Amino acid sequence: MIFKFRVNFIRLFFWGILCSICVLESCKDEPVTPPETPQGQNRSAEHLNANIKALKKLVDAHANNLTIQSCTPLNDGTGYSVVFSDGSRVSVLTKITISNNEEEINITGNSPNIGVKRDGDIYYWTLDGKWLLSGITNGDKIPVIGNQNITPVFNITEEGYWEITCGNNASILGKVQGTQFESYFKQVDISNPDHVIFLFADGSSIILPTYNSGEEPQEPITGHLRRIISPERPMWLIHIDTWNYPDPQKIIDLVPADILPYVVFNIGLSVSHDDQTGAWKIVEYGYETAKSWLRTCAENRVWAMVQPSSGAYSHFPDIDNYDEMESSLYNEFFRDYPNFLGFNYCEQFWGFTDAFTSTFPERMAHWVHLMKLTHKYGGYLVISFCGPYWAAANNPVAIFKRDANLEAISRQHPENLIISDKLTSKHGFLDMESTVLGAYLSGYAGQAGLRSDQSGWYTPNENDKFPVSAGAIPIVERAMLTGVTVLDGPELIWQQCFREASPIGASNGYTMRHWETFPQFHNINIDIFRKILDGTIRIPSRQEVIDRTKVVVIHDVNTGNDRDKYTAPETLFEGLYRMDDDGNMGENRSWFKKTGRYPAIPTVFQLNDPIANSFEHKVIKSQALSHWSDIPRKVEEFNTLFPQEYTGDLFAGLIENGWVTYNPYKTGQTASASIPFKYNTCDSMNLTYSKYSLGVIKEYDDKVTFYLTNYDNADLSLKTDVIKIYGSSSEPTYSYVDRGNHAPSNIVKNWSDNVLTLTVTHNGPLDLTVRCSGQATDRKTSYKTAAISLPELPEIYKGPLQYEAEHFDYKNITRNLKSGVDSGIGNYTGQGYINFGTSSSAAVRDEVNVLDEGIYSLQTKYRAPVATVATIDLYINGIKVTTPEFIKTENSRDVWDINTQPVSLRKGSNDIEFRANGNAPGDFYLDNIVIKKL
Repeated sequence: MIFKFRVNFIRLFFWGILCSICVLESCKDEPVTPPETPQGQNRSAEHLNANIKALKKLVDAHANNLTIQSCTPLNDGTGYSVVFSDGSRVSVLTKITISNNEEEINITGNSPNIGVKRDGDIYYWTLDGKWLLSGITNGDKIPVIGNQNITPVFNITEEGYWEITCGNNASILGKVQGTQFESYFKQVDISNPDHVIFLFADGSSIILPTYNSGEEPQEPITGHLRRIISPERPMWLIHIDTWNYPDPQKIIDLVPADILPYVVFNIGLSVSHDDQTGAWKIVEYGYETAKSWLRTCAENRVWAMVQPSSGAYSHFPDIDNYDEMESSLYNEFFRDYPNFLGFNYCEQFWGFTDAFTSTFPERMAHWVHLMKLTHKYGGYLVISFCGPYWAAANNPVAIFKRDANLEAISRQHPENLIISDKLTSKHGFLDMESTVLGAYLSGYAGQAGLRSDQSGWYTPNENDKFPVSAGAIPIVERAMLTGVTVLDGPELIWQQCFREASPIGASNGYTMRHWETFPQFHNINIDIFRKILDGTIRIPSRQEVIDRTKVVVIHDVNTGNDRDKYTAPETLFEGLYRMDDDGNMGENRSWFKKTGRYPAIPTVFQLNDPIANSFEHKVIKSQALSHWSDIPRKVEEFNTLFPQEYTGDLFAGLIENGWVTYNPYKTGQTASASIPFKYNTCDSMNLTYSKYSLGVIKEYDDKVTFYLTNYDNADLSLKTDVIKIYGSSSEPTYSYVDRGNHAPSNIVKNWSDNVLTLTVTHNGPLDLTVRCSGQATDRKTSYKTAAISLPELPEIYKGPLQYEAEHFDYKNITRNLKSGVDSGIGNYTGQGYINFGTSSSAAVRDEVNVLDEGIYSLQTKYRAPVATVATIDLYINGIKVTTPEFIKTENSRDVWDINTQPVSLRKGSNDIEFRANGNAPGDFYLDNIVIKKL
């Protein structure tokens, strides 16, 4: 659970306490090194010693009038992470299992009970409810903080006995029994927004007030969609993805200004994991990473979503009741970040039988409550599907058939659900498109999405590389012909979107990490989206798609195997738009279609609203085999519904005055088509395309425009496409403009026998306009034009700003760890940290941006495991303001501390710089800085 507070300060007080609070993450007391313990049992002592340190921090918080800023569940569900108003934090466990003997894993054992009691205004340590004395059995009471305080330390002797040490005194307490210990920390009650109650097994408790920022709380957006998605306001999910260890600010900066208002940044948390333990490999702390990067997006006032899950694996827990959902991290993100749009669950077809994951029914139950929360805040739940052959029971028909609650909430609030097709599996493309499109057209999902992915590319030769030009085709086809309003990706991000280049020099001798886009990201993805924005690729409405599609399959089969119960009829696409050399279902290997004569056929669970019920032809799946008794009969029926509009083997799909055309072959052969004009008064055009060429053609009475693209980053030679126009009354004229950034295109014109021939050689996108007209009088004149409008901007974010050290500019440091996994240090935010080292010339800096001039709290998360470091000066905008004292921290894997400094910042950009003024006594580590208005 997460509960972040912005309420008035109330008086802190302790009742009697006897507790066990585990895993110190950050505290300011002097570290105590426990005596060495046998390897097989030392985890027990380590946890108890961490409990003591955490308890000491709570007493310190009381003495210094600290409040609680947040209370966050640990990833494994065993307790909570508590963050105080000074930025320091502890973790508390409600469940403790410490096992070194598999045969005795469920044996409950004993452990010493450390607590505190107050005598007057001072808190003293207790052991098993009695005062803990300096001589353990005699002497003075030991204050928790203040003068002459001694921190008790536990050890397990070689003989297996508990041992407690206080200063120079040690005592044996009793033999260790069992491997599982009950936590005295029984419950965390966050039901009251004014305080948190820590309840313990003996009935005592601690009540801590919640954090007050000193400002009026920023009310979360509720009651309406935060960012409307529609054909007029399409959405592009661009990934800030942990797979390529990005600096989110630099990724945002790479998006062109004309595209940025339509972009929602997808904060992607890798689910790369250890198959044996389930431990994360790429990003260890998903919640902390997502929160940090979400703050960067909020600072930039750009929309963002979080992708916690790929398949069954998720960095965030699945929740099975709404009360818990409302006090969870899901609620926190919506409540605290006005730029937050929702959660993206990717490729929900794999991993649900793994020991470390939820089952698919549990995931669906989670989505029910997440949909309720999403509706409350006006956000979106995005779910993408693939793998329809082996995971048919997880597809967009199955989720509504299998979970009545998910069906009901989606039927009531489809505007909050986006169902996407993910081109990841190397099969089943046409079935996946059918069921995803069905969820949208039937009214169960407010939008349809496409997540393009090179992983789905298939040829019999496994060594064939994915041709990036082939990835452009489904994007344009789906947007222009099936009404897809949400473009997601593409994957793989580190091969198709952004890459980190070598570090470069910056001013004043600094080095900076930097990223750049792949050329195909500019020449394909950005350029295609710009053609959506300029109206060339017009996204039709749901009603338009239904009117064009005409036929829907309603899925009523509830017996047989999963494919019988949830997928489209197996041979539905055969003989129609499936490639002739392709197969069905598990053998459907191509996302290309052989013809645009027939629209994509949706398969639906039910028809949810009057628009959905306007399909001209409704076919029940259980009757499909008898309705279409064989392939020829089916083709004959569809030919009646969809008269032939062109001839040839090129794909050509028409919607009003716009054609989507492409070469559908993977073999390298050309494809051609003869297309009679519908709007232009000339007779016809003939097109011959090279491999993977794509053209969007718009007809007008006196001109024809062509958007041609075929960018290939592996073969930069120019490819040839040929356009012929027949029946012009006079010699046409033409003009063209290269788009993107690629080798110049070339066009050769020939006018002979009243036929215009344009031979276009290019490797990349271009706009071509041919002005031509003929004598035809029976042409259509009515067509719609796109009316693209700017989406809403997020509300201004006024919360904490966070900057990760691994993204700082640096010089003369020991190391910049962009990945902290397996580095020996944990509990960091983002994906890494900096080892500042000991050099007298070391320095780091970053730029922060604040809304107003004023005094701010600069909270620096650091480690100083060797000694206190007081050899680093803090500079603000080039002026030295102080030399912070970074108190020595415990030399333990997960321990960091927070140094807090008040700083004066000007409105807008400010440079924060740490410069060494001498050699440090030991290594010094930086994790992040957090800026808060005082």
